[in-house]
Amino acid sequence: MMRFSSPLGSRIDAFLELKRAMGRRYDEAEILLRGFERYVAALDPLAEVVTRELVHGWLAARPNIRPSTLVTRGGILRQFCLYLARTDPRTYVPERALLPATLPIFRAHIYSEEEVRALVQAALSPSPHRSSTRPHTLSTMILVLYATGLRRREICRLRLADVDLDARTLFVHMTKFYKSRLVPFSAGLAEKLRTYLDFRARQPPVDGHAPLFLNRGRRAFGPRKLSGIFHELIKTAGIVSAPSRRGPRLHDMRHTFAVHRLLRWYREGADVEAKLSLLATYMGHGNVLSTQVYLSATAELLREASGRFERAYGSLVVVPGGRQ
Repeated sequence: MMRFSSPLGSRIDAFLELKRAMGRRYDEAEILLRGFERYVAALDPLAEVVTRELVHGWLAARPNIRPSTLVTRGGILRQFCLYLARTDPRTYVPERALLPATLPIFRAHIYSEEEVRALVQAALSPSPHRSSTRPHTLSTMILVLYATGLRRREICRLRLADVDLDARTLFVHMTKFYKSRLVPFSAGLAEKLRTYLDFRARQPPVDGHAPLFLNRGRRAFGPRKLSGIFHELIKTAGIVSAPSRRGPRLHDMRHTFAVHRLLRWYREGADVEAKLSLLATYMGHGNVLSTQVYLSATAELLREASGRFERAYGSLVVVPGGRQ
């Protein structure tokens, strides 16, 4: 991204280089730290030391942001200040007490199959303000997200050469932790992708390194722009979230994939605990704990889990009154 030159700039560069050498992308962190750099330079172009006033001023500059966003901003800045303090003891390191002690419990919106169909129909709906390629592109992207659980950045970075219809795999390269992986997909999605690729072959550029999904400018979608477009489709489809949940959002498709996969395993009688490590690998997680974040307890999932428990242990459970 474009660099902003200031006395703190080289320290930010070194901090980001260290984090990325540890296998972390830190793209969002870079955006936040460059914003902090510009904030400091606007107050004092020659400032070399991060002070209490600078930290508190930057955190208070956006009073209406969500608590979770404030925690993210404060956490990244605290890491940077800890890094600076190792070589410059004058650095102010923000106290944890500055940030919200507790956050509201996050509950993703889990799309039903009917809602996914409504999103596809919303994408396919003709509009005089849309290009002729948009319906094919967006509807296919929705199906890929639902069927594979890819991250938004991952689907935006897919190239034509990353699709192997014979092996039924997507090659996801250099993802969140600089890891690449193969993502298998079903025969049904293969047919949808085959139809899309026939259409895509008529939309230049078509070399293997060209984006699989093109925006109106015939370039790859940006993740944030795709999220905005997805939000428009959600409104068009008339999808609303339950009062206790946030969203719906594009990222909730990843949550939906994980929950629906778990639900199918329950219905198939699979050993769900043994399957979780496979799900973690498929989703590009380093461990099962990262995957569990995506496994919201939906009513359907609870029914399946309760039914399995009843079938396995119901005869051992004694209820009041002496009945088993």
